[in-house]
Amino acid sequence: MSGVVVLGGAGGIGSAIVRALLAEGRQVAVVDIAPPPLELADVPWIVGDATDSAVIGAAFDALESATGLVHCLLSEHRAPLAEQTSDAVLSVLNIGAVSALAPLQQLLARAGGGPCAAVLVSSIHAALAWGGQAPYAMAKAALEALGRAAAVELGPRGLRCNVVRPGFVMVPRNAHRWQDAATRDALTEVQPLGELAQPDDIAAVVAFLLSDQARLVSGATVTVDGAMTAVLREPTT
Repeated sequence: MSGVVVLGGAGGIGSAIVRALLAEGRQVAVVDIAPPPLELADVPWIVGDATDSAVIGAAFDALESATGLVHCLLSEHRAPLAEQTSDAVLSVLNIGAVSALAPLQQLLARAGGGPCAAVLVSSIHAALAWGGQAPYAMAKAALEALGRAAAVELGPRGLRCNVVRPGFVMVPRNAHRWQDAATRDALTEVQPLGELAQPDDIAAVVAFLLSDQARLVSGATVTVDGAMTAVLREPTT
């Protein structure tokens, strides 16, 4: 099977995606500012800035052939909206959304007109608002818009592009929340399925969207949140 470049493969969701693709027999090359975890030490791993086109090119070069891309980068600047600065917002947008453009272009070029697929990992923050998280939400919304544009404009050239929109996922960076019993119960209570997502749950959807089984799926946003955002919340009194 042909290879996949994963941007942001060191994080909780990113590393789960890498493992899922390897389990399917896919070749994988990773770009991340962090070194690989021990279990992924044998994976071609470019430690560098995923906003640098040359770094992205090195990841593609590490594969015999590449027809897949996963964008799983994260940047935040938490502060009240009234205190946000343009520089902070632009930095988050650059890492969280603009950084997907050059890799999509490189994937298209490497595929040489053949079929290829990209998955952009978004967040439910793209469609909802939570205090102090405006730049992150803006970046994820922009990433989703880019995904739709890529599916429409580049589809005739062989590219499928889809978005996966996770809800709350139990990853190391938010462990302080799900390891606290009261907070975990509160998070679980708002999930109609009554269960919090694991990184592997997101990885499985990403792997499917990259596979031939999803050959006619493009321009879609797949929400993986246990139906949390499908709930219509109304006063009970």
